[in-house]
Amino acid sequence: MSDNEVSWGPEPGAGLQQLSLGIALLGLISGFLLSYGVLGADSQGQVNLLFLLLLFVFLPIVSLILSLILLAKGGGKGVVAYLLDLPLWPRQLVNALPRLGATGSLQPWLFYQTQILSLSFALACLLLYLLLLLGTDLSFVWRSTLLDAEALLPGLRVIALPWAFWTDAQPSLELLQQTRDFRLDATGDSQSQVGLWWQYILAAQLCYNLLPRSIMLLLARRLYRQRQRGQGGVSSQLTSARQIVEGAQHAPLAELVSGVGSPYMLLDWAGAPASCHAQIQAQLGAAEQVKSLGPLQSELPVAGDRSLVVVVKSWEPPLAELADTLQALDGSGDKLLLPLDWQDAALVKPREPHVQEWRRFLAALPGWKLLRLGEHK
Repeated sequence: MSDNEVSWGPEPGAGLQQLSLGIALLGLISGFLLSYGVLGADSQGQVNLLFLLLLFVFLPIVSLILSLILLAKGGGKGVVAYLLDLPLWPRQLVNALPRLGATGSLQPWLFYQTQILSLSFALACLLLYLLLLLGTDLSFVWRSTLLDAEALLPGLRVIALPWAFWTDAQPSLELLQQTRDFRLDATGDSQSQVGLWWQYILAAQLCYNLLPRSIMLLLARRLYRQRQRGQGGVSSQLTSARQIVEGAQHAPLAELVSGVGSPYMLLDWAGAPASCHAQIQAQLGAAEQVKSLGPLQSELPVAGDRSLVVVVKSWEPPLAELADTLQALDGSGDKLLLPLDWQDAALVKPREPHVQEWRRFLAALPGWKLLRLGEHK
């Protein structure tokens, strides 16, 4: 068996905790980089106020609205799901997601992680802002071809409504006029005015970024825990999933075949490298289509009258979520499951105990057979 093999029965908790930590770290790094790009003064030592409002007010409001939409829809896929699709994460950590999906807690967990990502981003922005206030002399100015101070002031006052009690953090027409397109000079009055926006920007971050994201994080955490309790907990659900495979040692075995009728569609649940796809097609013939398949997928491919070949990792345990996906696949042709093992992008022969487990798994799925390729090294 390849070095990729993992245990058939560990709980996903440790892997999920490490994924959460990685997501939080990604949010911190992104927040530092993006906020530094906006807060970093230009060659004249000036920071554009309007760009700060885009980062600390407009972007948080848009992302918060999207989060509320996802919450109203029951979770949705969310940005974290797309991030986890990227080949950035260790395989042993991502392998915990199908096991979480078997409990029905995948969508609440993804929504929870989206809030962790957003709050980490907000904390990084705020921390860098405070560090720059302490260590540098930020000069806040604004420039616009279309807007003047009188046109901009009402919008700034609307933004400042949540902290109306904070007098020093309120915008004024005089401040706008004095900080428009400022160029550093020797006049003390002008230079003193450019720093007065710091309280307004700080209040905007607290009100539109940090506070709502903290609330959303608490709400998402509560929803995730409620789903866990409603499903009987992760451990009990994983036990139920394992019973599909391990519950009956004398269960019938699915039929074993060595070929597939053409045309066929190759669906990759395993995330196998492209070289493995090429080796599969070298033995079975060219696939009409090669598509990915996974627990985070919202729409399933339709095979029509084509045969289906679904590739899975031979060393991983079959789970209930995979069974649900296979039963939901539509097609009138052959339906074949291909347990695959590889090492250094070259196919190797799957271990016989694993093949037998997959045959027992498929025996409970009408119409599905197990496909076995020719001998490998």
